[in-house]
Amino acid sequence: MSWEIFIQDLPDVASMDRVPKDHVPGPIGARAELEQAIHEVVPHADSQDEWMFIQGPGVDISLQFHMGQDEQVRYILVHVHDGENSAAQVAAIIRRLGLRAIDTGTGDFFDAASLDESL
Repeated sequence: MSWEIFIQDLPDVASMDRVPKDHVPGPIGARAELEQAIHEVVPHADSQDEWMFIQGPGVDISLQFHMGQDEQVRYILVHVHDGENSAAQVAAIIRRLGLRAIDTGTGDFFDAASLDESL
């Protein structure tokens, strides 16, 4: 079982129900730049094809880069497999990228405090 979080281009609104119906997320950046930023937060992240894997004490996460054209990433799908520190690790990545994310467990914006409820 895993918990999924979509890191993408989202407007600065209070909740998902406030996102304009006509909002079309744009690309979030070049893959190489996004990977570099993630490595600044998690130096031991392992890159393989369109994936990054982060495993360590209390953390078990995989990130899948969904590409657009010209190496631009449309969104990153984070799979949280387990780990009491995984939510905090995801929060640190999102903060470093300067982006927002959708928590599929709640249907709203990602909140690191919601790990138990979502997983």
